[in-house]
Amino acid sequence: MRHNVRTVNQLRTFINTINNLSADLICSEAITTHNRRLYEQYIEESLVERDKEKFEKYTTLLKDLDNNE
Repeated sequence: MRHNVRTVNQLRTFINTINNLSADLICSEAITTHNRRLYEQYIEESLVERDKEKFEKYTTLLKDLDNNE
């Protein structure tokens, strides 16, 4: 009986770990998607405003974001 309790506890720990990792991945993907949209918006604004510094800043951030995936 003691072996079954230990096995169940290990299984619960494993499932909790998987759930936590899944939540972390979902949050990370959501943040990346949000940042990508934001950077693209800022890049468009910088083109309209003809702001070279802003354009370079956000294109670099967007490239870094794409390279980290």
